[in-house]
Amino acid sequence: MHRTLSATLLSLSALAGASRADDTPLTPIAAGTPAAATAPIATAAAAQGTNYLIGLGVGLAPEYEGGKKNRLVPIPLLEAQFANGIFVSSARGLGYQRAVQGVSLGAALAYGGARPDHKENSFYGSDDFKGMGKVEGSAQLNLSASAQFGAVAVSVGTTQALSHRENGSTYSIGAAAPLYRSGADSIGWSVSAEYGDAKHMQTYYGVTAAQSLASGYRQAKNKAGFEKIQAGLHWEREIDKSWVMRSALGVSALLGDAADSPLTRRRVAPVLMTGVGYKF
Repeated sequence: MHRTLSATLLSLSALAGASRADDTPLTPIAAGTPAAATAPIATAAAAQGTNYLIGLGVGLAPEYEGGKKNRLVPIPLLEAQFANGIFVSSARGLGYQRAVQGVSLGAALAYGGARPDHKENSFYGSDDFKGMGKVEGSAQLNLSASAQFGAVAVSVGTTQALSHRENGSTYSIGAAAPLYRSGADSIGWSVSAEYGDAKHMQTYYGVTAAQSLASGYRQAKNKAGFEKIQAGLHWEREIDKSWVMRSALGVSALLGDAADSPLTRRRVAPVLMTGVGYKF
């Protein structure tokens, strides 16, 4: 997926599904999503056999991390989770997840990190990047581990760029837990923080001398550090045994060099999504 708002929206979608992790085995997960959201789901799927989810949602978020303008985008919800731990997902990619001595471990191959240098259509790109040059997308390796501590699932994860190493890597830590469950409704919360290495912070938030000359932005040389924190509330409603509605409301706040970047127009932004899926 491209390096704009899609990862954040799909993260919210994932955690919305995790609110009922005890009996909802399928949830699309994005790179950077706290692994806690996936652990109980993957375990349930392994116990219940092969499961599929097909759905569609809509999200509202900034054009890019730090962008001032908001946009509506469609969110595909497509996933197959197999009893042996293998999954294929429009959000997570192709991967494997299993529990080892109470710890859920996951690994997946995906594609992401692309950033165009102009607004290509209503759903992709921003003219704020004119003169900055295009950031190429990369094959990515997503690794995660999570464990349950009472009602709270704590997780760590990393996304490593494979084919374009200059895009850098990120590391995340997060927590998620249910707040309320009654009948068909389930509500939960999540928090997470993301750390970027020097390559990542410079590629997405830095400005070189050549980029400064072409774009008019001041130069910015960034170091490794925490990129952002996120928090959200997530609601899932089971319409019937096959249909489910998932919604989420969250906030994302940039930190450090990301917040101080000349590309950043807004440090704190709300993110909303809602969608409907069919499980079989």
